[in-house]
Amino acid sequence: MKIPIAIFLTLAMPAISGVGFSTASAAEKIYYAGQTPVAGPNVSEKFLKQAREYREKGRYELARQAYAQALSTCRSSEEVAAIKHEMGGVELLLRTLR
Repeated sequence: MKIPIAIFLTLAMPAISGVGFSTASAAEKIYYAGQTPVAGPNVSEKFLKQAREYREKGRYELARQAYAQALSTCRSSEEVAAIKHEMGGVELLLRTLR
């Protein structure tokens, strides 16, 4: 949906400048301020824990899927590196077993 520029400026500018009445939501304020939005709990930890449990049980396909979900929901570059490293090990095991 395209918003006409006049309406956009009327709604967004007070939120951007922080002056006046604001109808913008918190997510819109973060977006317009150029910050990365962080909403809700970090669910990647749940998926990472689940992936490690599957890996310990030898359920490598399920572990790979849980790693992929953890990777898609993670927030920090350190977590991304750790998840990719562990996921690479599981993928190597899967290729070896096939």
